[in-house]
Amino acid sequence: MKCQLCQSDSNNMPSLLQTLGLITRQEKQLCHTCEADFSVISMGCLGCGRQQKDEKLCYDCHRWQQQGKKLLRHTALYQYNDAMRQFMQQYKFNGDYDLRVIFNRQLSQKMNTLGADIIVPIPVSDHTMVTRGFNQTIGLITGVQYKQLLKVSAVQKQHQSQFDRQMRMTRHQPFSVTESMILKEKQILLVDDVYTTGNTLYHAADLMYELGAKNVKSISLSR
Repeated sequence: MKCQLCQSDSNNMPSLLQTLGLITRQEKQLCHTCEADFSVISMGCLGCGRQQKDEKLCYDCHRWQQQGKKLLRHTALYQYNDAMRQFMQQYKFNGDYDLRVIFNRQLSQKMNTLGADIIVPIPVSDHTMVTRGFNQTIGLITGVQYKQLLKVSAVQKQHQSQFDRQMRMTRHQPFSVTESMILKEKQILLVDDVYTTGNTLYHAADLMYELGAKNVKSISLSR
């Protein structure tokens, strides 16, 4: 198998259990060298998943609580390091849609452990769909059942990367709901590609609670 990033031959030898057919062999999408460049979040803040030495709430999450927000108890798989930044550039901004499969298995498996009734991906604007051709978050969760309950209200939703931290934190609600679906007693899992300030996900969570959701959590590939 070739590594999806560097295209080198990947020597992922099957384990004894796989050889004996006792467990299914799952092909890795990355070679060992590329895989080592990505930093797994081993322990993080209970509120936002930020990598840290314990699970205590970070400063940002204390601020969300002071604003009256119910914490998302966000889960993120990887730190947003140089390797992840380059991956997102190639996948998301350069439009290399084939790269969506690299983290699909890890992200899907983690989502299955979070006990959601409804999975809701963060949408992209109509302009992005025309220019990029795909929603990068939906691409990452290919094969997972989801409900597209959110849409971008603005004609052209600007990328988070175009805003500094202060501007991100003070932006108005960018989303609206696609249908007035009653979510009473439902556990909602929001999905995004990258958690930056949390502003996007908290805006989305506000709408889910307005529809009657019992609880809203979130997950992203990177934090």
